[in-house]
Amino acid sequence: MILDWYARRVVELNLNFHIFNNLPIPLADLENDQVADRVVEIAGRLAAVDERFVEWAGEVGVPVGSANDEAVKQDLICELDACVAYLYELDEEDLAVVYETFSETVDYSERHAAVLAHFRKLNERF
Repeated sequence: MILDWYARRVVELNLNFHIFNNLPIPLADLENDQVADRVVEIAGRLAAVDERFVEWAGEVGVPVGSANDEAVKQDLICELDACVAYLYELDEEDLAVVYETFSETVDYSERHAAVLAHFRKLNERF
């Protein structure tokens, strides 16, 4: 959601490679960064929804179908948002801006609260 929010600030009608290639991506040491490792794990779990992904999930090191329960899936999405915000070096005020301005028609306050809970845990840990 963090990158989506940023992209919405620069894309009006269409996205091309000129814009896409300039979207900021946080640098992470995939060998030594526990938060980056968690991003890979969460994204893998969310993507490996069924048997079609068995081989791929094995390569990523995640179980297939482990995020098919809706409550688990939503919690993982919120944790993923928190991890990505951490990698972008955002703070709680930045997160408030993202969730308060993401949409004019959708209330993201519950998701914001869930992301903040994960974000605070990350900040305590690291």
